[in-house]
Amino acid sequence: MPLSLLTKLTVQGIVKRRTVYFPYFLALVLIMSLEFIMISLITNEYVQSRHATLPTIIIMGVFFTSLLAVIFILYANNFIQRQRRMEFALYTVLGLEDKHIRSVIFFEQLLTWMIGSLASIGVGYALGNVMFIVLNRLIQDTGAGLMDYPFSPLAAIGTIIIIGGITFIIFLINSIRLARLNPSELLSQTHAGEAEPKSRWFILLIGLITLVAGYYVALTTTDVLDALLKVFIAIFLVIIGTYALLTSLSIIFLKRMKGNKKYYYQPTHFLSISGMLYRMKANATSLAGIAVLCTGIVLTLGTTLTLYIGMEDQVEQMSTHDIELRYMQYADGASPENAEAALTNIMEELQTHGDIKDVSLSRSAFVTAIYQNKSFQPMPAPSETTESEELLPTDFAYIIGVPLEDFNQLNGEDIHLEPDEVLFTTTTANIQQEQDDTLQFADKEYQVQQISSSYMPLNYIGQIAYVVFPTIEEVESLLSTFPNYISTGERSEALLEQTMVFNAVDDSARESIEAAIPTDTIFDQGDLGVVRVVTRTTTSQELYTMNGGLLFLGIIVGTVLIIGTVLMLYFKQVSEGYQDQGKFQIMRKVGLPDHLIKQTIRSQIFWIFALPIMIAVIHSLFASKIMFNLLGLLAVNNITTFMIGYGSVLGVFVVVYLLFYLITSQVYYRIIHQ
Repeated sequence: MPLSLLTKLTVQGIVKRRTVYFPYFLALVLIMSLEFIMISLITNEYVQSRHATLPTIIIMGVFFTSLLAVIFILYANNFIQRQRRMEFALYTVLGLEDKHIRSVIFFEQLLTWMIGSLASIGVGYALGNVMFIVLNRLIQDTGAGLMDYPFSPLAAIGTIIIIGGITFIIFLINSIRLARLNPSELLSQTHAGEAEPKSRWFILLIGLITLVAGYYVALTTTDVLDALLKVFIAIFLVIIGTYALLTSLSIIFLKRMKGNKKYYYQPTHFLSISGMLYRMKANATSLAGIAVLCTGIVLTLGTTLTLYIGMEDQVEQMSTHDIELRYMQYADGASPENAEAALTNIMEELQTHGDIKDVSLSRSAFVTAIYQNKSFQPMPAPSETTESEELLPTDFAYIIGVPLEDFNQLNGEDIHLEPDEVLFTTTTANIQQEQDDTLQFADKEYQVQQISSSYMPLNYIGQIAYVVFPTIEEVESLLSTFPNYISTGERSEALLEQTMVFNAVDDSARESIEAAIPTDTIFDQGDLGVVRVVTRTTTSQELYTMNGGLLFLGIIVGTVLIIGTVLMLYFKQVSEGYQDQGKFQIMRKVGLPDHLIKQTIRSQIFWIFALPIMIAVIHSLFASKIMFNLLGLLAVNNITTFMIGYGSVLGVFVVVYLLFYLITSQVYYRIIHQ
């Protein structure tokens, strides 16, 4: 085939189908420009030098967006090729061979790759400058400028390779479909009637069981560890339930309505129900996909926004003082007897740079225990454990033991305890629910005074029990009673953790003290051991880097999901429009009034696109509990903050979805009125 004819057929095909090609190409460019931005941030020297953890977070984003890009673009291509089947069949009837049509397909993908790569890199670099500043604002780094975001050749090459890989996969898929194309069958199918969909009771049963099971898992999740273990199970069950129920329950419900003769044989109901039956048969699967995507958008953006807006609370709870000095108990030459002297030396040295106040010495024990039957017991040695006694992750608990003297001094309290009493709190639901007036550690039982969970440090993950003992001797006894075991099975006793905390008298003193801290935050005291310094400022910076990076990642992934959802909505409207164009012309010819036709159209289109967002809202509400528990991994436990972040995303997304529905509906109306 001459190149000129090949070019002409390719361009004509694209122009003729511009209503579907342009959104497809636009979606490709937008998603790939986001890929360019993320790859450029991974390789950016400023990001690597100032925020070492960010590239790791962004790499996860590249993986997820690449996966989503392939899914969405293949979906769009599948729709376009369904629209072109008749065109290819006519080419075959007119005498073109498969190799000629395959050349047209190849040239289309070649143009898509070349133009798409250039456009994605251009848009990506322009948008990347804005996103780079946004990212640095999110992580509270105001020193970054546009000069710190140079053009990245590696990002450009990576984008070209990804787009090339996607277009090559599309070429292979379309070539395989072309080989299976039977023009005579395709032409005869256009005049064939469509059978009424069947009721699928077995699929309905599967859907009900899996959806109820998924909701049950989400609602009965009790704590952080439980959420981490079960969240993916719940997601899997809900996705299966969504697909199964939409493909079965919708048909069964409509057929029941059709069976009600008094209701069905009315002009509006007759047209709406009969039309919806066939629409749901063809569209139930894609509607379920849209519902799952919408739910994913809410969960992704809702949790990341909650993380970000709750950071100040996290900083306050994780850093109770401006400066914290930690004695490195496992460093060479370290000794518990030298800890207080080493900490005092560093405190006095830093005090020469700025006045301080509220000095407190804090000692604590952190041990692993087995929590069963309202009792904390030491872990058995590996040699003593049989297969029948294998422990589940939910059996493990971690005890933070603190002496009363240090607790009172640190928190400004004046609490007194009897020798057989302890203060106790936990954020672990199953321990909290089972707790009564007594608490047992190994063979010793204590009377319990409950205290607020706000006293617990937030930088621990898992089933944590915070216990205040009457004396330091009992804390040390805890260490010897509850040993750990290294990988070789040998016993390893934990050491007493000792820290000293204090505040600066004002901001000026705090800045002077922080300026005197070494870059690596380590003070080597020689024979006394090593002390590490942690400041409220560095804790805040680390949290903003991590949570700001996660929010940025959530925005990127959420944007890709929104693009995919809009793409599916748009193509669904176009598909519905072309399929209904002839049907509504026939309705006019047989004398149906325009107001009845318009009412039928509005009813069917509304329900087709209202169902996904209604399902997504229900899923999101049921998922809220397990998502809140999951956020406990990142020390988020303020329910008000979660409701604000999660609820605002849910509300805004519903409005945005309805806006896109109104916009894409106009495309449908234009097509059927042509």
